[in-house]
Amino acid sequence: MEALMVFQYGREIQVPGTARMLEFLMTSDDGYSSSTAGGNTRRYHGLFVQGGRMLLAGLDEKVNGIRLSTQQYEKASDDEGLRYLYGFSVYPPSWVYWLDDIIIKKTVSFDGNLSVVYQISGDADLWVRPLITDRPVRELLRAPAPACINKRNGFGWKELFFEGDLPFESHPDTYRDIWYQREHERGYEAVEDLYSPGIFEGRVSDSTVMFRCTGNAHSAQNSHRTQSPQTFPEWLEWASDAFCHRDEIVAGYHWFCESWGRDSAISVTGLLIERGLKSEARAVLKRLSDMNQDGVIPNRFPDNYHTSDASLWFIHALARYRRRWGDDPFMEKMKPVIGNILENYPSSPVASLDHELISVVPKSTWMDTEFTPRGGKPVEINALWIGALMEAEAMGILTAVSPDSAREEFKRFWNETAQCLYDVIDPVDPAIRPNQVIAISLGLVNPEQATTALDTINRLLLTPYGLRTLSPSDPKYQGYYTGDSSYHNGSVWPWLTGCYVEALLRNDIPRERAAWVLAPVLQHIREAGMGYISEIFDGNPPHRPGGCIAQAWSVAEIARAYKLVFEPA
Repeated sequence: MEALMVFQYGREIQVPGTARMLEFLMTSDDGYSSSTAGGNTRRYHGLFVQGGRMLLAGLDEKVNGIRLSTQQYEKASDDEGLRYLYGFSVYPPSWVYWLDDIIIKKTVSFDGNLSVVYQISGDADLWVRPLITDRPVRELLRAPAPACINKRNGFGWKELFFEGDLPFESHPDTYRDIWYQREHERGYEAVEDLYSPGIFEGRVSDSTVMFRCTGNAHSAQNSHRTQSPQTFPEWLEWASDAFCHRDEIVAGYHWFCESWGRDSAISVTGLLIERGLKSEARAVLKRLSDMNQDGVIPNRFPDNYHTSDASLWFIHALARYRRRWGDDPFMEKMKPVIGNILENYPSSPVASLDHELISVVPKSTWMDTEFTPRGGKPVEINALWIGALMEAEAMGILTAVSPDSAREEFKRFWNETAQCLYDVIDPVDPAIRPNQVIAISLGLVNPEQATTALDTINRLLLTPYGLRTLSPSDPKYQGYYTGDSSYHNGSVWPWLTGCYVEALLRNDIPRERAAWVLAPVLQHIREAGMGYISEIFDGNPPHRPGGCIAQAWSVAEIARAYKLVFEPA
């Protein structure tokens, strides 16, 4: 597991399907740069995205009249450049082209501002057209007409400036019917136009030229570092940095480019606390505590309070913080927040106390679609509830329910027929789902039942990339992701791996077994979103990755699992 992880690709990327599956991503506080080795395939792809707006979509490039860039159109694809592509690596993303005796290495760097460097060996006429627009990343635009202003060595639009080392000539053009393959596959509108204000062109002989796109970005110190790490631990730390910006954790790229309460509370342990980043973790936790309203922390900021688990995951994260750094002044400030949550959460619009356990309203857990409403008493909600009561007791916070009495009632979750835990009780839902591993990881299941439950989980839910959200024997199971109906009814979510590995180790399963479980998902960082871990995978082999190419809690919990297995305290 300590082997070098160098992201280098050779002639295999001359195949369009291969090149366009390899996505790169570099982030800053309020922006990112992302595409594939073979050009843009998503409406979210662009070399300069800031404040949720697509600005610089890409570059059209020619050397000696031969087009190097690749682009798909509604009725055709221009893949000529892939014929000359003999190397690709990240990070930073670099392409190596050979045209007879000319070698061109192109490198893209992003730290809130963008630089594109062409190192050329030989004599070449280099021609570059910036392709720009101005739209929200979730929308597409026809006939864009950004108000560009020509300046020395380049042009400006909005608050951005694009300049280069080669002479710039104003020569407006519109590239029509640009087609995004992945959007088409997902069933979304996939065609738009891009605008180019002009051309950078000149003769380059055995030298280097650079292009820069600068804007109103925050300083580079708050951006994701682009230098490529070499080992799995370094990669996981590198990936973790991509989501952490000031006091926020971005939920996922590309379409969750915002901070969510539940995702932040789950992710802060693996991304920050386990890495010893105390002040950064404290900032995230403080922001969540400030959002507390009558015992409930919102899921989507600023005012979506329809979540029954964010508050409990928040206390769980505070317990992890306290386990690492003890009762410091920050935890003293958090004591009244914990007390407020435990007093008000059980009578909130999303949760109610029924005897010693918590009942929640439908569609308020992390499985939050209409196809998995889970109203009643979900197993992970009540496991986290008991964990919160135990943490409060350890901190001397008075609660209306004792953790011992809640643990006693929790025994009702045992499903003797299936030899595992019910996913929901009151009313009983016998569906075999992975949420029970959270209870097992917290030590709330006796060793004999925990071992039996893990056997059931291994047999029905375990895949090389994590746990299925539903047993394949269930009539509602969907083995391939097709949208909300399959989102939590068969899709694999790698974030659950952290609790699963913790459950294995807690119940004396050999550490080697846990290492084998982690191996495929760690290797996954060479595909899809390179360096990252995807949001979901198909439940059926070959378990194709899907959803976000870079999901915060996927990275966080795999990183935490890695430390549990390979760096035990």
